[in-house]
Amino acid sequence: MGKQELNNFRFASKYPDLGDGPVPVAPYISADYFERERETVFRRHWLNLGRTDAIPNAGDYFVKDLAVLGVSVLVIRGDDGQVRAFHNVCQHRGNLLTYQEHGCRKALTCSFHGWVYDSRGQLVDVPDQAEFYRLDRDKLRLREFACDTWNGFVFIHPQETPPQDLRTYLGQLAANLQDYPFDQMELVGSWRATVNCNWKAFTDAFQEGYHVAMVHRRSIPDAFTGGETASCILDYARLDGLHRALSCPANPSRNPKPAEALAFKAAATLTQGAAGMDSLMPGLNPGGMASWGFDINVFFPNFFIDPANGWYFTYNFWPEAVNRTYWEVRMYMMKAPNAAVTVASEYSKVLLRDAVLEDLSTLEAGQRGMESGGIRELQFSDQEIACRHQYQVVDRLVRQG
Repeated sequence: MGKQELNNFRFASKYPDLGDGPVPVAPYISADYFERERETVFRRHWLNLGRTDAIPNAGDYFVKDLAVLGVSVLVIRGDDGQVRAFHNVCQHRGNLLTYQEHGCRKALTCSFHGWVYDSRGQLVDVPDQAEFYRLDRDKLRLREFACDTWNGFVFIHPQETPPQDLRTYLGQLAANLQDYPFDQMELVGSWRATVNCNWKAFTDAFQEGYHVAMVHRRSIPDAFTGGETASCILDYARLDGLHRALSCPANPSRNPKPAEALAFKAAATLTQGAAGMDSLMPGLNPGGMASWGFDINVFFPNFFIDPANGWYFTYNFWPEAVNRTYWEVRMYMMKAPNAAVTVASEYSKVLLRDAVLEDLSTLEAGQRGMESGGIRELQFSDQEIACRHQYQVVDRLVRQG
């Protein structure tokens, strides 16, 4: 397509270097390509593991098993208040220090031979130490990951010396959300699933609005489509290096159902739409859309923050194989001061649960279709600019090696 023709498209005209042709299916189904992604994508970039409010007290910890890296990561708050991330591996003979997903321990004791580590990773006790040859406990600390936090989110970097600090890596997307009140919200719901789908195809389903009118016609049939926004057409997209941001429109002519209207009287709800544009929280609607619903912020490679006025949710996509991905969803809302707000939170939580179940309904069939040989190329529209951007970013990294 010529340059003049591209000017007819809002996003292709802004980002012509992404191209406008189809992209090959092979990167979504090739086991060899996936193995190269392990090294060039997941071993070389900052990865979000959760939030600090999950470990508020000294000794609180959670564990993340990352199949894509072949590691188990233990994130713990030390007795000095600092959040650290360690390999969940005893330095004696490699046993896991804890098999629990979360908990609180003043000391980490290996269940195999009883070696004990403190909350800062230092080896503090070895049963029958006199039986060992020249054992130096000071040199047997738990192996530590580079770990940092931003706005309460915990990140690790698999490399001992990351090429960029976390704040630089997160770029303008983080700068835009710096003052968003994450710390004033609480976890109201979480879900997880293992889906037989490539991680990129999985991610693509959540960074475009083209599917909304069809896939969500039962759960949220007119919240983000209908009226002036019949097809959930995105008016705003910004690419920021590896990362990207989008904004989803709301349907200003929508009439909420009675239960939803009652919930919204108490607090912001998932489908508040245009009503949520009064007194927007910092960082929202960066494109100044007239009918705005919520934003999508994709922090490369696999972390989403989707904020609105009074709530946000996050996605983490963890590859396990070329066609299998472990997915985590968490929803946060303003802390509930009374029962009415709690009811509003429950309403939104259930609605989001139903919507993401609808999203899951297409993924495994799509993966089978790509693997069948019945399709060789994917056709991305201008509305799927984020999908095209992700493909280009990953493919560049894989080719660079």
